[in-house]
This record gives sequence, structure tokens and C-alpha cells, in this order.
Amino acid sequence: MYGVEARDKMYSSETQPECGDFLFVTERKLCTELEEFFTQENLKVARVESGKEALAAIEAEPWTIMVADAQLPDIDGVELTRSALAKRPDMYVVLGDSEPPVIDLCDKAGLAGVMGIVNTPYNPDELFTLLWFVMELRQQF
Repeated sequence: MYGVEARDKMYSSETQPECGDFLFVTERKLCTELEEFFTQENLKVARVESGKEALAAIEAEPWTIMVADAQLPDIDGVELTRSALAKRPDMYVVLGDSEPPVIDLCDKAGLAGVMGIVNTPYNPDELFTLLWFVMELRQQF
């Protein structure tokens, strides 16, 4: 299931997961559409622009999923993942990268605990599909 089908299923009243706090870590305002959609579905969404702000947000609240750029002004996404998961090991992380992921990034990201890598700018259908998978996985454990 991909794209619009996944998004529709993700938010049907029969299948909506019992979780859903999303922290976006991006210096771009490209997740505005996603923020609006999640907010309409009564899910908590926040966006910060740096790794430092992300770690402070993670310290303050238990986010379910963090979607972060692979390259931030002050830290790379893999290092942010390591630090974030040290604070909140039950959180899921998705990285966004403007380049097709190279094997080195995929290896490092996987070892750090990243659940998936998506292209930026964030494509709602692509991201919804991955977030749906992550939220379903969370319900199984």
C-alpha cells in the first residue's frame, strides 16, 4: 500500500494507531502541509530547526516519531539520532535527505537506529507511507 491509499488508511477511524506525536527537525518550512494534516487529525506536531532545539524538545516531552533532515546547521541526522535515542530509546526516527541515500549514510543511519530515509523536500505521500509503517510497527511491540 502506497501514497494516498496509505494516508487514507492511516487516518481511517478503524485503523488509526494509538500514538502520534511527531517532531519535525528541519530548517525548511516544507512540512507545513504535514503539520496541518496531523493537527487536523488531533495529533501533536512540532517543528524545530536545529539539533540543539530537537534535543531540548526530546528532553521536555516524549515524542513518538522524529523526522529530521540528514544535514542540519549544527549536527548531522545520524549523530542527532544517536543522541535522541540515548534520551528516548522508544522513539522512532526517520531521516530526510535531498540526495539519493548513499550506502554509507544508510549503513550509519541503520546502526544509529533510523527506521527509514525519505527524500526532501518532504513528499506527503511518501512520508505518510513510511510513518504508517512505523506506527503500525509500534503497535506490535
